[in-house]
Amino acid sequence: MSRRSPGVALFVLAVVLNGCALAGRTLGGYVDDKVITGSVVRGLAAQHWRALRGVTVDTYDGTVYLSGEVETAAQKAEAEAAAWRAHGVQQVVSDLHVRADAVSASPTTSGPTALQQRLPGLRHIDPAPLDGGALAYDDTGAIVATVFERPLRAIAQTGFDELGPTVRPINHVSLYPIPVGPGQPEALVTIVLWHISPAAAAALK
Repeated sequence: MSRRSPGVALFVLAVVLNGCALAGRTLGGYVDDKVITGSVVRGLAAQHWRALRGVTVDTYDGTVYLSGEVETAAQKAEAEAAAWRAHGVQQVVSDLHVRADAVSASPTTSGPTALQQRLPGLRHIDPAPLDGGALAYDDTGAIVATVFERPLRAIAQTGFDELGPTVRPINHVSLYPIPVGPGQPEALVTIVLWHISPAAAAALK
């Protein structure tokens, strides 16, 4: 009678005991989901651990589910963005709630930008990091677009290849030219990579 190693027996026992946790997934898929969950949790901790520690993260088949309560709409958006940044995420489903007694802290600006004047429904546009895109939010604090501003000449030569990744899948793209004017020696273009449907983007107007 052959003898199996204790390690193999323990592994099989663990799989059997946790079979319900697989919920129709292969063992490999289950492990991948656990890795994604860990990556999202680390992303949340790297941002605002104290504010976001009430967020519960679960992953099934590449879809990340967020639940819990946060203090502000901005924190809700930050948690959702952190989930999208994790490698392997296919979709994010957010059931996060903003505390009813919390004062709204959706990002605001001192004055509307040219893009916000064109699309008043954009509540806030983050300052863009070096060579990166700025996140744009709606009135609820949800991320709706990533915005880049580039010289029209450069876009004509290289296209959009150098824009880099976004925190959410791109639904469609809008371009808004900025002509030459005082203090602006060359034509620019504002590139809006929308993460919402054209109908939802049109509603921001």
